[in-house]
Amino acid sequence: MKARTTLLELFRESSEWRSFFRSCCETSTVRLRSQACQFHKELKKQCHGFLTEEVEDALLGLARELLPNTPAAKWDAQWAHELCKDALAHLAERYAEFSYAEKEDLDLSCQHSWDERMHAAGLANDPVAFRVALDGWTRAGLEAMKRLRIRGGAA
Repeated sequence: MKARTTLLELFRESSEWRSFFRSCCETSTVRLRSQACQFHKELKKQCHGFLTEEVEDALLGLARELLPNTPAAKWDAQWAHELCKDALAHLAERYAEFSYAEKEDLDLSCQHSWDERMHAAGLANDPVAFRVALDGWTRAGLEAMKRLRIRGGAA
């Protein structure tokens, strides 16, 4: 079962959780995201093994679907910034291991299509698609670095 479906079931069965969700949405996206761990704990108690980020993504999607006029339904640029900052830090760690010649030889053009997907997801206010595209962008960069290392860096 998907996190979205499980959360909808929780809201249907519990007016307390439904009210808590509404309250979070009416406050801000930051509040909804910060309370994802509470929803995660409740779902875990009910024997659902979702990752916290799956619950967060489902909550953000439900805010947009069910309560589109609340602050939590708006695109959260700070959230996107934090995700991108983490991805860049991960790539920077690997990049720092390269010699100057290898850095000159590194081709990251494989990330371009993922850039476009991230941009489109932002315009569409789709946090799940944004996270998927950012993960793809990160993997593409790591794979490009791995390919360069395998072929021996600068020729």
